[in-house]
Amino acid sequence: NRMVNRLGVIHPQELMEEEGCSLADVAAAFVAVEDIADMRRLWAELDAAPMGEDARLNLFHQAGTGMASLMSEYLRLQSRETPSQAIARLKPSVSEVAAKVKELISGAADVQWSRLEKGLVESGAPAALAADVARLYKLDGALSVAHLAQQQGDDVTVLARAFTTMSEALGLDWAQSAAAQMSPADPWERLLVNGLARDFQQILLGFLSKLPAEQLQQSVHSWLGDNAARVAIFRATVEKAQRLPSPNGAILSHIAGQARGLLAR
Repeated sequence: NRMVNRLGVIHPQELMEEEGCSLADVAAAFVAVEDIADMRRLWAELDAAPMGEDARLNLFHQAGTGMASLMSEYLRLQSRETPSQAIARLKPSVSEVAAKVKELISGAADVQWSRLEKGLVESGAPAALAADVARLYKLDGALSVAHLAQQQGDDVTVLARAFTTMSEALGLDWAQSAAAQMSPADPWERLLVNGLARDFQQILLGFLSKLPAEQLQQSVHSWLGDNAARVAIFRATVEKAQRLPSPNGAILSHIAGQARGLLAR
């Protein structure tokens, strides 16, 4: 009941289609993410804060969309844990990332989600609540980074910084943010772009998982230097897409395919 009350009926159904999972899986993801992202506090504050109802509805919509994105990320962790076990394991690491998100978030993602925050304030939302809702989007990737860090025994902050370095260097931070903001009317296009937002994360994390944990940042810089020519060609493709007024799912899918090829060598 709480999931439907807070997210509506559309987000859970979309997550079932996107991730090929059951409604029980989606409900488990809701329970876990609600706790990890401190959503109950946010819901209560959105309910109680004085503001116009249009601004309140907009905040609830954006908060629901941001939470659904984190739930999608959680569902891709392929963990057999109960929600309570996942919360106990992941929440401290995610909180560590959240406390340093200003220094860890990439430039392109920061611009995108700060723009969202500004738009919420301009629509009449209190600044503190607009920042809290934007924080959900800025935490995109934190669950996956925390999961991988614990699997490999890495320091979560070091891994998050290496993730940001690679994402910025390749331009995948822009591609992921662009996919996360698309709302295509066609249901198949929607499934494509929503999946791509997760795919860009997994491509980078798969690459980082193969690097030595004790010299992660140095290994990232070494790889970028050794592959500078190929990185430049890839970046040219991303920059071409950035100049388009309305990049679509096909363009981002092409970028994802190129990224897989680049990072697999």
